[in-house]
Amino acid sequence: MKKVVILQARISSSRLPRRVLLELAGRPIIHHILDRLETSKEADEICVAIPDVAVDDELAEALQGRNIRLVRGPENDVLTRFTIAAYDTHADIVIRATADNPLVDIGLMDEQIRYIVTNADTDYVFTKGLPLGVSTETFTRKTLDKLEYLARTPLMREHVTYYLVQNPAPFSVVHLNPPPEMAHPELRLTLDTREDMELFQAIYNEFYTAGSLVNTSEVVSYLLDRPELIKLNEQVRQVPACRALA
Repeated sequence: MKKVVILQARISSSRLPRRVLLELAGRPIIHHILDRLETSKEADEICVAIPDVAVDDELAEALQGRNIRLVRGPENDVLTRFTIAAYDTHADIVIRATADNPLVDIGLMDEQIRYIVTNADTDYVFTKGLPLGVSTETFTRKTLDKLEYLARTPLMREHVTYYLVQNPAPFSVVHLNPPPEMAHPELRLTLDTREDMELFQAIYNEFYTAGSLVNTSEVVSYLLDRPELIKLNEQVRQVPACRALA
């Protein structure tokens, strides 16, 4: 049973252009995310799925030299992009990660993978109640095939699992509980605006050292003691389709 992390990424962004290549601690954000994903004890492969448009050639070049598979597909039909990536990698289990989450928690991701592998009747696993931006989604390729067939609107094609979130009945869905120290859904740890970037710069200036990963739970504890940092991006409005996955 092959377990593949598919990281969706693109250059274009209306609110924060080129955000995946912006630098934290002197390195592009997407490389910080890949560093984290590569520490997974459960995933067998990492695939980055980017749009097949000229503007994203720069992103493809930035990924050269990484031990990842690069797949390209439709820019806005991200669901089809995932399907292409899943079949190209022969994935049985797909872990969806996004390139706007520099503090994705790999321990929680691995917990999702272990759950779906040992519970064969489960179609989709997500960890509820976390800060926005630290979780992944895990589902079977059969689930992805169903979504490819059922999801018809542009919104559902752009946000890969949005159909499932809105219409869970055809699927076996499991929501895992977060550890108590991470149960803070009021926190925003995703990157979509300049206010978000300001917060991440403060976090990485405090925690990052070359060759190590920033510990997500330590960041949560740190922020809870510093409400002035939380205020940096607490007024940012999340895209509703993305918020539904939190």
